[in-house]
Amino acid sequence: MELRQLKYFKEACELQNFSEAARVLHISQSTLSQQIKQLEDELDVLLFDRIGKRIVPTEAGKAFLPFACKSIQDAEDGRQIIRDLKGVETGTLHIGATHSLVPLLIAAMNRFAESHPKVKIMVTIGTSAQMMEGLKSNTLDFVLSFDAEEEWGDMDRIALFTSHLFVVMHRTHPFSGLSSITLKKLQQLTFILPERGFATRKRVDAICRRHGLELQVGIEINDVHTILHMLAGGKWATIMSEAAVHGEADLVCIPILCADQTASKAYLFWPQGIYRKNSALAFAACLQEITAG
Repeated sequence: MELRQLKYFKEACELQNFSEAARVLHISQSTLSQQIKQLEDELDVLLFDRIGKRIVPTEAGKAFLPFACKSIQDAEDGRQIIRDLKGVETGTLHIGATHSLVPLLIAAMNRFAESHPKVKIMVTIGTSAQMMEGLKSNTLDFVLSFDAEEEWGDMDRIALFTSHLFVVMHRTHPFSGLSSITLKKLQQLTFILPERGFATRKRVDAICRRHGLELQVGIEINDVHTILHMLAGGKWATIMSEAAVHGEADLVCIPILCADQTASKAYLFWPQGIYRKNSALAFAACLQEITAG
């Protein structure tokens, strides 16, 4: 059994199509089929059901997949340990972040790149649920997200900062002169909010349920930066953490008068039991330096 066969098997499981998997792996379909057949012969079991052009993992294939993934990850960890022991500052960091924490991530990347210019950074932006899936599948080294106990309970974490929700609007909005805003007054505004599934939206919905509020939500968008740009006309408002609005000079952040209920902590989340490469630890240190002020 060879490591490359396990990689081929994993890719085929994910794409459920030999031709697509071969394209991603940069090999011919015949080579992929041959290697999968050799793996099946060695294990003496059928790993895929062939249904036309589509392939579906058998029960044996589904049972074997987590062990194949672990072997691939262990091999990569072993290579990384050797690189770290040699003091070689190369390799790739796979970082995930929720939309609200992109400004912090950008600041950390700029600082990190100055001291680690040979380390390549691959960034994935998405919802907290998508980031969790990336950690569980070992496709991300770590993730920046706000806490949600039901999602992150089994992950190691480093606390970065505490953030509150604010009503955010353009400086030309009629309510932009307010020093604070009550929950009741929120119902007088028309909002653009992140779509359901975003950590910020979960917090907003929880507050509304708790206080029996019905916000006027005119638009839902799955991209925070698009929401912020749409505030420019002075008609709409949104609700965001202050971290998401960093650097937006024309936007006003108004505190909501239930601050004790809008607080949430931002964390760096690590998968448990995985080797943490030196470059990942150095990036975490950059984040801590920035958030410490």
